[in-house]
Amino acid sequence: MQYTICYIIRNMSIDKFNPSSVAVAMTTYYPKWYQGKLRSIKHTDKIRGDLALQSIQKASELGYQVVVADGESSKSFRKALSLTSCSKLIMRRPVKSSAAKRKAIKITAKLPNVKVIVLTEPEKVSLIKYYIPDIVKPVLTDNIDIVVPRRNLDLFESTYPDYQYESEIEANNLYNENLKSNNLMNEKEEFDWFFGPKAFRNDPKIISLFMKKYSIAYDNFSLPKDYFDPENYSNVLFFPILQALKKKLKVKSVEIPFSYPLLQKENETSGNKELFIEKRKSQRLGLLVELMHFISYLEKNPKSGVRLMVKS
Repeated sequence: MQYTICYIIRNMSIDKFNPSSVAVAMTTYYPKWYQGKLRSIKHTDKIRGDLALQSIQKASELGYQVVVADGESSKSFRKALSLTSCSKLIMRRPVKSSAAKRKAIKITAKLPNVKVIVLTEPEKVSLIKYYIPDIVKPVLTDNIDIVVPRRNLDLFESTYPDYQYESEIEANNLYNENLKSNNLMNEKEEFDWFFGPKAFRNDPKIISLFMKKYSIAYDNFSLPKDYFDPENYSNVLFFPILQALKKKLKVKSVEIPFSYPLLQKENETSGNKELFIEKRKSQRLGLLVELMHFISYLEKNPKSGVRLMVKS
């Protein structure tokens, strides 16, 4: 598998905010992307790949430093990606989502003058165009270690597919309730765990949280193993935040008026609705089960099925 690592560095100052002090880490994977106009609303890779290219180009224009790790996208997509100032192509064996994100974070952390890293899905165009300053401000000015962006509920409900809104609202509630009952969150806090993006200080002790790899023993699971693999999401998007809360680091939620891309919503409602509904269900189930196992791990329960595989 090939991973394209893009470095897009611009020096620019906007009042007191220096965009070059912010690095955006993204991963892309669009094996069925093609050049030209969209041929069918069912072509998910084409729709998402187009959004990703918009985001990467906009991030460059705004002066952010950008790292993109691409794994086995189509040759056409890699060529289009190279036109957004990609400067290095490296070869990697096939890896899962968390491994690709760790690679992007590791390289991003070494870029010059980076104070804060934003990890996000590249399809979130409006977040990259408008809201990165809001997301990173607590890290840059308020000594916050990690920011978990939170969607505005009205826009969440009106711009996302109905089934995704309902699923993720329920999943967020369950996730937060579990953490509060285990004294990992304040009763007044509400994190939007299933949104995805995170911002964190470029500090070795923070970066190390995102570099760890955990596995889970599957002996007692009656459901397929594919439902429960921390390398899909939890190892980078969830477990580092749980570790930070356990360590009493400063973690903050920041609301942004994010809107889901209209064409992406159409693809997931009229194009491949059943596929995405099933995907959301399995994701929610897997992540909540992994949460319970990880809480047991944090409590140093010897019966926990979680194992630390890689420290950094």
